[in-house]
Amino acid sequence: MRAASPRSAFNLPTLFTLCITLGVIAGACVPDSEPSTAADRWEFEDATLPPAHQRIEQVIAATNHARARQQTCGRYGVMPAVAPVAADRMLAQAAAAHARDLATMDHLSHTGSDGSDFTDRAARAGFNGQPVGENIAATFRLGPALVQGWLESDAHCRVLMNPDARYIGVGLHDPPPGAPFTTYWVQVFGH
Repeated sequence: MRAASPRSAFNLPTLFTLCITLGVIAGACVPDSEPSTAADRWEFEDATLPPAHQRIEQVIAATNHARARQQTCGRYGVMPAVAPVAADRMLAQAAAAHARDLATMDHLSHTGSDGSDFTDRAARAGFNGQPVGENIAATFRLGPALVQGWLESDAHCRVLMNPDARYIGVGLHDPPPGAPFTTYWVQVFGH
């Protein structure tokens, strides 16, 4: 799929689509493959879906697990292991607000419905540091499987392995039961 500018919006032609950008650097959009096991996804009628806070904690733990190891980020090459990121309440608020907005818009975009980007949303949420990147996804994947999907995309991997990142906020928005689409995920990094 062609690279797109950070201001581009993408319709959801499939349930598994990932998009990313880092500041003004153009991000890549790649379709995600079907999860290999039932444990990698959930269905709307599945009453065993963990609560949102547990799924968010799983994503943060999986992110730090990935950051603790050298990663190959495709065209960006080998990224060395980097320090873990700490959960930040303000970045989490910005991520959650954007996940809700994505669900309302019913498509993936780093541009909010009000024209904001991740730096605008972090400032609006009260984050006093410098936002350094954002990953977004629409997928049924949970924790490690979601992070692995980001690692398999060059640009997502680069943001996840950014050595400048010290803080993370993760937000998600689940669709109502019976909705045709999926959970929207947002991961924002800052220092």
